[in-house]
Amino acid sequence: MENNSNEKQQGNLEKHPKQDFQVERLAFFSDAVWAIAITLLVIEFKAPRITETSTVQDVLQQIFDLKYHFIALLMSFVLITSYWMQHHRIFKYIHDYNTPIIIANMCVLLPIIFFPFTTTFMSESIATVFRNPENATVYFLGINLFLLNNFFAMLASYIFYWITMVKYKEMSYEMPKQEKIKITLNSLSGTVLFATMFIITLFSKNIFVYDLVVWPILIIFLILRKKYIKSEKKSKDVS
Repeated sequence: MENNSNEKQQGNLEKHPKQDFQVERLAFFSDAVWAIAITLLVIEFKAPRITETSTVQDVLQQIFDLKYHFIALLMSFVLITSYWMQHHRIFKYIHDYNTPIIIANMCVLLPIIFFPFTTTFMSESIATVFRNPENATVYFLGINLFLLNNFFAMLASYIFYWITMVKYKEMSYEMPKQEKIKITLNSLSGTVLFATMFIITLFSKNIFVYDLVVWPILIIFLILRKKYIKSEKKSKDVS
């Protein structure tokens, strides 16, 4: 009897009373960073400047001038949301943590906090090149930085998955094999995609490369990600 009670006490001491709370705290902190990053995307949407002499046409023109900011915002919103969804899927299996997991999680958040800046830079660059096509170098610079931001976001996302589900798998519950394959393919394909697009745009100074190669690739990638999210939802509903 005494041995059994000692074993029970020892088993209880293996898990700190606040361990579950600490894991949740890490998840809540991460969610807050994502929420702030998404909210900051709309900062550049300035309200139209209306004076006593303003006409409806003037106001509509000011709104229309924000079209590049709107397109960039939607693109970043979809991408940031997809990164969060993958992070969320991984975190539901984590029941313990260590220093490498905390560091890997912070590395995931680092490129996320840069999205408001790179998104604004990209939208301003696009607006600039359409106003002055001869200044296309600025356009390339904004796009390159945005692609680089996504490359690091994808890479950090995969590293976080590998740290939590492979290297320190004792810290997590077993993830279904099918989900492991999907996350791995999604992360690695995204990393390769953004790296390829970055290299293409880095060495090509032709603006048509963006219109004929880069943008179609990015749009196709976003569509495939959307289909992937829908398939995930359907599989969950069936199960």
